[in-house]
Amino acid sequence: MQPLSSLSMRLRLLPLLVTSLVLASCGGTSPTVPTDDLSSSSSSSESPIVETHNVSFTGTVRPAGISIYMEGTHRLELGDGRFILLSSETVDLNGYVGEKAEVTGSIRPTVEEGGTIMDVEQIRLTEMSSQSSSVSADAASSSVSAMAASSAPASLASSATSSKPAAVSSAAPSSLASSTASVAADSSAQVASMAKQDLAAANWTQAYCAPPTIGFCVPIHRNWYFKSFGTASDSLWHVEIGSVAIENLADGPVAVNLLGGALITKGIADKDIRDDGQTVRGYREWTKDRHLELSAPSALKDAVTYMTQRLSAME
Repeated sequence: MQPLSSLSMRLRLLPLLVTSLVLASCGGTSPTVPTDDLSSSSSSSESPIVETHNVSFTGTVRPAGISIYMEGTHRLELGDGRFILLSSETVDLNGYVGEKAEVTGSIRPTVEEGGTIMDVEQIRLTEMSSQSSSVSADAASSSVSAMAASSAPASLASSATSSKPAAVSSAAPSSLASSTASVAADSSAQVASMAKQDLAAANWTQAYCAPPTIGFCVPIHRNWYFKSFGTASDSLWHVEIGSVAIENLADGPVAVNLLGGALITKGIADKDIRDDGQTVRGYREWTKDRHLELSAPSALKDAVTYMTQRLSAME
């Protein structure tokens, strides 16, 4: 018979032996994470981005600028200090910079906390920008001398007029001539720069597309700037293109104008190019008894020809 102390010792070691065998059979794994915690973690890491469709906002379109937000190419300032970021694969937002517009599309939160971005599907001008309205009002309240009207485009004449009719006096011609000469010098520099560009098809990487009610798209050279002035000029729709940033009417040497009347009534064929030695004009028939006219100094004839031939309807 074994001593009592030895038997007692073995009985004490038995639970430890059983525990060791159980752990060995499980491969020594760590304790299991509670189901609730695992479910919560999985849901948090895979939660979908909430996107709301067919939402509209009205505000002023601006470039995105420098900010903490890494998304979007533009922003829509809402007028109360807030803004939403904008991006689009179907609408050329550059043509609406500085304009007050209604944008429609799908919104979602930005990657950075606190922001909202819209994928713009449609955009519609709600009114002319303050700058355009001012120019339009000036043109309506004043007239330009016969000399200015004959030597400058209608858009330039409107821009050069004083906002006060009484200012068109004996002192006005010299001031107007100085302003016109300055604009002409700047335009000449742009024309010279634009005429040196390689006009191969691969370099026409931009396009301006008018709102759906207008509905045309015109190709833009990758090194050029453009701006839509909407109805701020005498035409139904006015766009300018230049080698530097465009702020005011007549800043761009190339103009695209939507005008009333079908080309056939004017004896002009679709895609016709006419050059009088000073100004080249390209024509396109358009919808609803309207036509498009592209104009520029004759040195840019090749560019106007390219743009006229490839101007198309918005898809």
